[in-house]
Amino acid sequence: MLFEADSVVSGYGALEVLHGVSLSIEEGEIVSVLGANGAGKTTFLRTVSGVLDTWEGKITLEGADLGPLTTERRAMAGLGHLPEGRGIFQNLTVRENLDIGLGLRKDGSGEIRRDRDRLLDLLPALSEKIGDAASSLSGGQQQMLALARAMITRPKLLMIDELSFGLAPNLVEDLFELVTELRDEGGTTFLLVEQNAGVLDISDRTYVLKTGNNDISGSSAELKDSQDLVRSYLGNE
Repeated sequence: MLFEADSVVSGYGALEVLHGVSLSIEEGEIVSVLGANGAGKTTFLRTVSGVLDTWEGKITLEGADLGPLTTERRAMAGLGHLPEGRGIFQNLTVRENLDIGLGLRKDGSGEIRRDRDRLLDLLPALSEKIGDAASSLSGGQQQMLALARAMITRPKLLMIDELSFGLAPNLVEDLFELVTELRDEGGTTFLLVEQNAGVLDISDRTYVLKTGNNDISGSSAELKDSQDLVRSYLGNE
């Protein structure tokens, strides 16, 4: 098992948001987490990455307990987190934004250059604008840049919060396809937190959160046509 969250409880101040969420991911999988606003999806990612404390439960990566580790140490252990909002530095160029992601790399410049070239081959729209300011990019291109910057750190598990947020359906489809290519080519494992149920088309397994609790889970292909998913995700009883 690459990653496991076991009965995780967390929240903000005195407010408990997660009430014992459990989730597991095998190496090489794309796992999605669906849920409406307020379901606890972002809180879960923040707890896993160490931004929020784990009140109860246990979170492991490759069997190692992440609980004692700071956010920085979790990133060094191979945990990547792409939060909602992209976090692109608008006044820096595309290349400079990518270079920011290299702080965790300890290998040689040749290997880093090969990784950058591979990513840019997959993202020709960025390659053409490598020397341009990030502010000149479209919303979809900025999301691609954020994804590429996260990937260049070589995470063992990359968690992405709302990759599709604010983007047109055709751009969302392109980004989901890119995630699949990155998994298939490089073996990266992904945890995609979404409100967009289109993520079921590319994920292997799906968990649905409801008011800070696990509700249903299973094969994405099976859940796609499931009335249980309609009941849980759309709130229809």
